[in-house]
Amino acid sequence: MMKNSKILIRIKRLSEIEEYKKLGITNFLFALEEFSIGYETFTIEELKDLDENTYLLLNRVLDNKSINDFKIIKDKLSFCKGIIFEDLGIYEIMKDSKIPLIWNQNHFAVNTSSINIWLDKVSSVIISSELEKSELEYILNNVKKEVILPVFGFNMAMYSRRTLLSFYNEYKNLKNITSANLTTGNKSFIAYENKYGTVLFYKKPFNIIGKIDEKYDNNIKFYYIDPRDLSISDFEELLQGNITNDENQFFENKTVYRIGDLND
Repeated sequence: MMKNSKILIRIKRLSEIEEYKKLGITNFLFALEEFSIGYETFTIEELKDLDENTYLLLNRVLDNKSINDFKIIKDKLSFCKGIIFEDLGIYEIMKDSKIPLIWNQNHFAVNTSSINIWLDKVSSVIISSELEKSELEYILNNVKKEVILPVFGFNMAMYSRRTLLSFYNEYKNLKNITSANLTTGNKSFIAYENKYGTVLFYKKPFNIIGKIDEKYDNNIKFYYIDPRDLSISDFEELLQGNITNDENQFFENKTVYRIGDLND
């Protein structure tokens, strides 16, 4: 049973923090404005005076201008307990700082070699949420430092720096929107767009809470939860195992390495 004190939860509204603290949760993740996509964002001014364990999410792929913009603000980030980054430019800028860095390239953190190489460079790594159970457990058993394990959230199916919803709406002469529900075949997604691009998340969440053996706990720094649409009461139900509207397609099925394997 994971301890609430080891949960890292993404915050959607500042008012949620006190409610989560009542549940014993003390580690909070905030998507940083101008450097994140697909999530509710916060400014440095909103976060710098919080007396909390504040972690920052920077998941955009950056261009030269954005890299320069980040250099301007980097000295203002000393309040945070860690930076979860995707673009390697962030690592190059911050690698000599005292702020712990956490590597987060979801589709790459899928094997012990890549993960342990990065664990030599950074404070921790967020393990991919697209691993089959035995693969995930093998990694957890062989990492050289504590890692962060996503246990509930919504897999990002695609990220493009193009504003795909705007392009489509312009082409079809439709009213512009920044989010949309999309369906193809039997798969449903939700798309989010801002000026930096478009992301697609699977509509149903993955949920492996309680499905990882407690023996791996010493190798896990945080259990990461992205609540997205959950209220605080929904979140409590989730921790008690009462929310089951999930889809663990990766966790419960073997990884396909070759197209021919699909016929097995």
